[in-house]
Order: sequence, then structure tokens, then C-alpha cells
Amino acid sequence: MSHENLFADIEQDNNPSFYGNPSIIQDPYTTHTNAQQLRNEQNSNGHPQSNGQVGGLNNDAFPNELVNSTLGISQKISELLDAEDLQIEIVNSERLVNSNVIVYTIQLSSKNSKIIVKRRYSEFKSLRDNLLRLFPTLIIPPIPEKHSILSYLLNSINNANEINIIEMRRRYFKMFLDDLIFDSHENLKDCVLLHKFLDPNYELSWYNALNEPPVNRIPDNLLMANPVDPSDQNGLYSLLPIVNGFDFNSNIDNLPNLKKMNDDLLKLNDQVKLYELRGFEQDFEFLIPEELVMFEVKFHQIIKILSDLNKLDIRTSKNFKGLISILIDLGSNLNNFSLQIYHQKTNSNQLSESIEKFGSTIDQSFLNFESFITNHLIPEWQEPINQLVQYYYTALNLIKFYKYKIIQYKILYKLKFNKFQQLVNLSNLGVTPHTTNTESNSAPTSQGEIEVNIEHLQELNSPTLNNALKNLSKKKLTKKNSWYGLFGGNNQPKKFNFKLPEETQPQQQQQQQSAPPSSSSSSGSLKFKLNQIEKELNKLNQLIELCNNDMGILTKALVTTFEEFLVKLERKWLNLMINYIKNAKHLFIENLLNWQDFKESLESGSQEIT
Repeated sequence: MSHENLFADIEQDNNPSFYGNPSIIQDPYTTHTNAQQLRNEQNSNGHPQSNGQVGGLNNDAFPNELVNSTLGISQKISELLDAEDLQIEIVNSERLVNSNVIVYTIQLSSKNSKIIVKRRYSEFKSLRDNLLRLFPTLIIPPIPEKHSILSYLLNSINNANEINIIEMRRRYFKMFLDDLIFDSHENLKDCVLLHKFLDPNYELSWYNALNEPPVNRIPDNLLMANPVDPSDQNGLYSLLPIVNGFDFNSNIDNLPNLKKMNDDLLKLNDQVKLYELRGFEQDFEFLIPEELVMFEVKFHQIIKILSDLNKLDIRTSKNFKGLISILIDLGSNLNNFSLQIYHQKTNSNQLSESIEKFGSTIDQSFLNFESFITNHLIPEWQEPINQLVQYYYTALNLIKFYKYKIIQYKILYKLKFNKFQQLVNLSNLGVTPHTTNTESNSAPTSQGEIEVNIEHLQELNSPTLNNALKNLSKKKLTKKNSWYGLFGGNNQPKKFNFKLPEETQPQQQQQQQSAPPSSSSSSGSLKFKLNQIEKELNKLNQLIELCNNDMGILTKALVTTFEEFLVKLERKWLNLMINYIKNAKHLFIENLLNWQDFKESLESGSQEIT
């Protein structure tokens, strides 16, 4: 074994030779003709090489026309996708040379045009994953899960099984492309990433397409992006709070249902209004509509029904296969029995022929059942139903994304509340008790006699501070409950309504009288802190306004998507049912005709004997 081929498999994914000739324009998928042979053919035909001519090959055997035709192929793909007679086929699946990688040949064809491109499973998966990130309000058609074949490949001993799995994936990929192009939102069909996926020029450089716009504009965490247009470059989204546990590609959802989350939002809204916080009143504009709550309940119910149907289909297939096995044994035994009768009876072969026809009818029945399972039951019933289940899981994933956006929305309110609480604490530092001459050395004044010194705060000329301080001045501070209770905390005012200890207040007043410079420095520090809080509150107000906008748009988009989705799935389900009934009817009609023919032959044979 040569050292050159020792590690040949390691670079198989990056080696263009595994996909055939690098010239996609002239000979896209020739696997046995190398670049040197092409050069020799061109030289022998009197066409000298030229690095500058269109159609010539450079030293690396890549044609210049490949680069020059990029825009032409892109236009060709757009025209093909808009063609009324467009047909999409997965025409072939093959294993790459010296590797276990399977590639699937996609053919897009119409009356006037045709494009062929090869893609492997990982490229189909990356296309779908990135479409999910680009369009978080749309339902992307599913593809078969990878772990099912991985677990098989680790224990693969049956080559026929592997072929069945490859063929199953081939059918799934066709359903994926059909739904994506013919039966999905227009934005998906017009997506640049899909066009690059179907572009032969990106066949050898698919991961370059994933590092180009619009994909490379999407942040790693989808919660930090515009939920309707994740490629939006608005810098405010990068300031949104991070919510842990979010995984867009996982079907696991550990969050409460939308009904529970909506009840929490309603309670929060009611409690905020009780405290007459104008900022909260103006900002709290979002509630979950009842339609979305019902969609979530309905999706879970449908998944349960379809999952039970899937289990029933598996048992049905197993029963059909058991019946086929019995028919095979019965047919072979009858044929053997007819031969034995034929050799034992020399006068008449009528009985032997009747038994043979009986066995042949049994054989024909088993062939009909086998054809029904292979060509109709599995690819046209079981696999589409499994696809429907994956569709509904995709819809629930959109709802899960919506739930995390709600949590992010509530976190913003908690952050804003904390800033208001800090404002209250700093404001309490400016509270001074009013005492008479006879009460100057006594305890602080009773309830109702405390007032807020807000003159130094009004100098900041801040609308937010002015509103907050206006509310504070109208209330008696000693009767005010802690705002922390609005968010599920314990109502302990002493924890958050900071007050100086009673013994130190006279001492502080004496220190303030004896040390005016210190008093002015503390006042400057207070103003600085208030300015910082004001900036943070302004930024939080911007984020809350942004989220209010986005959540309203996101809610409407999801409601529209789910309404169209249910109509689409209902139509798909009806087609499945009609085709299943037609195919089953055809199966039983064929079997009935076979048995009628056998009956007629048997009756005619008996009449001849009599």
C-alpha cells in the first residue's frame, strides 16, 4: 500500500475529484475523464489551450467559463423556479469514490432548461437549519433525522438495509424540495441561499455560501436578532438580555404553555397599573392572543394522534409482510405438490394443473401485496405521515421561539423595575425630616410629615425622573409598598426602601453643617449616579419600545403562518387519504380479478372432466 493513498479519505470532503470533472459547464459529472485527457482532446481537435479564452482550461483544469457563467446560471435558476412546468427529481444517489459519503443528484428541468447539482445529506441539513434562522416566522419543510441512519451505520451488517435507507432519504429530499418550492411562502422560493444550493457553481464550495450574506449577518443567538428579519443590523438588538436554554433546533420545550405565560402577563399588567407607574403603563402593550394559545394546544393534540397512527402503520406493515411470507410459503408448497401429483398420475394432468394454477394465483397475490407495500404504503403513506409529524414539531419550535421572546420581554421589565428601585433609594437619600424648635432633639417626625426634597433632582431636566418624582411627591413614602412584590418577591419595604439609622441622622446633620465641601461632593456623586440611571432607563425604554413593536409584528406573523399552515396540512392530509384509498382499492381489485380467473379456469376444467 502506497503512502500517498494512506490518508486519502481524510480530505474527501474538500477534494473536487470526488464529485467528478471540475468543469461543471461542459461535463458536470463525468467521473472517469480527467483534465489531462480533456486537454489532449482539445489539442488533437486543433483547439489550442488559452488561459484567457472562454471555454479554455487553466493549469488547474478549472474552466474560465465557470467563473464567467455565474450570473448566467443564477438567472437560469430564477427562471426555472418560476417556470410553470418545473419538475424536481432526485434522479440518482451514489457513493463517492473510496468513501462512505452518499451524494444525491438533483435535477431541475422545464421545457426549455435543465440544471443538475449534487448534494449530500449534511448540505441538505445545513440548508434547512439556516432557512430556519433566516425565517423564524415561517415553517420550513422537514428532512429525515440524521440519528436514525447514524445508529444504523454504526451497526451496519446488511447492505440491503442501507440501500433502503438511502432510497428513503431520496424520497424525503424530493418531498422537501417540492414543498419548499411549490407549496411554501414566496420568500423561501426567492431566498438567495436556496438559489446557491441549486447552483452548480456552489457544488464544491457550499460552505462559502454559508459565510456570505445574508447568513453571515445572523447572530449566533437568534434571540439577539430581529425576530422578523434576523439579518437586520440594528445595534439595539445586541443589547437585549440573554435567555439561557434556548436551542432552536431542538424539539424539547421545558417552558410553560402559552396559556400559563399569558396569565402571568395579565397579572403583571394588573399589578403594574395598581401602582400607577406611568412608564410601565405606557410600555406594557403586549399580550398573547387567544389564537396562538389554541394553536399550541391543537398542535400537541395532532402530534399525539399522528404518532399513534404511525405506530399503527408500523404494525400494519409488519402484518402485511407476515402475510406475504405466508403466501410465499403457501405458493411454493402448492407448486411442489402439483409436481408430485403430476409424476404420480399418468392418465390425467387436470388435478396437477389446477393445483399449479392455485399456487400461481397465490404467488400473484403476494406480488400484488409486495408491490403495494414497496410502492405505495411506505413511500406514499407512512413516510408522508411521519413528515406531517415533523411539520407540527417545526410549528411548535416557532412557538418555543415565541415563548423565549416573551421571557426576554419580561426580563426587560424587571431590569427597568430595578432601575426605578435604585432611583427610589437614591431619592430617599434626599429626604429631610421637618421638626419644630421643641422637637429638634427628639425622634424623627411621625407618618405623614416626611417630604421629599426634589429641588436638586429637578435640575436634571429629565422627563423620566420628573414623572417618577412627581409620583413620589404625591405619595406618602411610609405607606408605599415595595415594587419588588410586582415580580413575585416578598413585600418587605425595609429591604429596598433605604433609610438612614435614627441615631446617625443628628450626627450626619452636624457633619453636614461643619463640613460643607463633603456635602457638595456627595451631592455631585448623587447627581452622577442619577445621570447614569437616567441613561440606563432611556436605553431600557428604547429596548422595551423595540420589543413592543417586534412582539406585535411577530404575533401577527405567527398567527398568519399557522392559519396558512393548517390549511396546507389539511389539503396534504386529504390527498394522502384519497391516494391511500385508491391504491388499496386497486390492490384488492387486482387480487379479486386473479381469484376470479382462477375460479373460471377451475370450473371450466371440472366441466371438461365430467
